[in-house]
Amino acid sequence: MKIKNKITLIFVILVATMQLVIFSIIYVFASDYRTNEFFKKLRKRTIIAEQSHFEKNKLGTEVYEDLLKKHLQTLPEEHEYIFPTTTTLHQIISEIEIDIPEPFYTDLVNNNYAETKIGDTFLSGLNYKEQDRSHFVILTANDEDGLDELSKLVNLLVFLFLLTILVLFFLGSFFAKRTLEPLARIIEKVNNIRVTNLHERLETTNNKDELSELANTFNGMLDRLETSFEIQSNFINNASHELKNPLTAILGQTEIALLKERSPQEYTKVLEGVETEALRLDALINSLLKFAQTESDEKGLLITPIRLDELILEVKENIDLINPDNKIEIDFNDFPENPDLLVVEGNYGLINIALNNVLDNASKFSDNKKVIVKIVTNNASIKIVVTDQGVGIPSDEIKNIYQPFYRAANVRNVKGYGFGLPLTNKIMKLHSGTIEVFSEHKKGTIVTLIFPNKHQKFSISK
Repeated sequence: MKIKNKITLIFVILVATMQLVIFSIIYVFASDYRTNEFFKKLRKRTIIAEQSHFEKNKLGTEVYEDLLKKHLQTLPEEHEYIFPTTTTLHQIISEIEIDIPEPFYTDLVNNNYAETKIGDTFLSGLNYKEQDRSHFVILTANDEDGLDELSKLVNLLVFLFLLTILVLFFLGSFFAKRTLEPLARIIEKVNNIRVTNLHERLETTNNKDELSELANTFNGMLDRLETSFEIQSNFINNASHELKNPLTAILGQTEIALLKERSPQEYTKVLEGVETEALRLDALINSLLKFAQTESDEKGLLITPIRLDELILEVKENIDLINPDNKIEIDFNDFPENPDLLVVEGNYGLINIALNNVLDNASKFSDNKKVIVKIVTNNASIKIVVTDQGVGIPSDEIKNIYQPFYRAANVRNVKGYGFGLPLTNKIMKLHSGTIEVFSEHKKGTIVTLIFPNKHQKFSISK
C-alpha cells in the first residue's frame, strides 16, 4: 500500500473513531434525557390519577374541570391501576401482566413512590394514604414519541457518520497527495540521476520538515558520491600515469640498448637506469598494495595491546637506518607516570606504518630539520603529536592531503607518491581514531594522531 493511501486510511480511521465515540455519547445522553423527561410526565399523570380518584370532593369545580382536561391528555398506551395496599406483588403482576421487579414494590411501600422501565414500558406508582384507607396508584405507558425521536436521531447520526467518512476520505486523499507531492518529485528526480549527471541536486526549501531534511540529506549523499567518483577517477588516472612513467623509461632504455652492440660500461649504465626505475616501480606498487590492504583486511585485523612509546622508539630506529641524517627527537616530558595510559588496542603492523609515514614525512619535508615527537594522554585518548619545521602546506591545499597521489605544489620536487597521509588517515579510521593536521606555509606542520585509550571499546570503523 502506498504511503498516501496509508495516511488517508489512518486519518479516516482516527477521525471516524473519534466521531463514533462522540455520536455514541450524544445518543446515550439523549436517551437518558428522554427517559427522565418521560418519567416526569408519567409521575405527573400518576398524581393526576390519584387526585381524580381520591380527592375529587376536596377540589373546587373549576379546579376539577381543569384536572379532567389534563387527565384527558393521556400518554400512549397509558393504563391506570388502583390496588389496596394489602395487594401483594404477585397479585399486581397478575393484574398488570408485567413482570414488575421487587425493588419497585419495596419503594412503593416504604417510600410512597416508585418508578421503573421494563422493555419499552414505563411504570410509575404512588402510595396514597388516608385515615381510613390506603391504595396503590400505578400507571403504565409507552414513550412512542421519544422512541420515534431517538430513531430519527440515530438515523441522522448514521447519515452524518457515513457522510463524514466519505468527506474525510476525499479530504485525506487530497491533503496526503499535497503533503507527499515533494516526495513524489524527489523520487522522480532520483530515478533520473545517473553516473553521468551526478552534479544534479534535489530542490530544497527553507522548511524544517522531514521532506526538506530528506532532500538535504540526499543532496549531501550526492555530494559525497560525486566526490568519491572524482577521487576514484583521479586515483586511476594518477596511478596509470605513475605506473606508466617507470615502465616507459625501462622499455625505452632497454630498446635503445638493444639497437646495437655496446660496451660493458654502457650496458652497466643501462642496467643501473633500469634498476632505478624498477625500484621506483616496486615502491609505488608496494604503496598501492598497502593502501588496498586496509580496504580488504579491515574485518580481519589482529588486535593486540600496543605500547606507543615503545613503538615510537622502534619506528625511530628504522628511520635512523634509512635516513641517518634525520633529527627526530622524542620529548619525554609529558609522558604519564602510569604506563597503562600509553597502551592502545590495535593492529601493530598498521599503526607502525601510520607512525612511520608521519615521521618520515616530517623529516623529509623539513629537509632533516628538527622534528619533535611527544605523547599527550588523558582518560579518553592518547595523542602522538609530531611537530616539524618544514615547508608547510598551503592553506588552500590542506583539504586535499588525504587524496591518494595528491602532492602539494611546494613539495613536488621531493621524492614521494602522495600515499603517506591518505594511508595514515585510513589506518586511524580503522582504529576508531583521527588524524589532525595544522600547517603554516614555510613555517612547519603539526600532525596529531589521536587514539582512544584501551579503556575505550575498540571497534573497526570505515
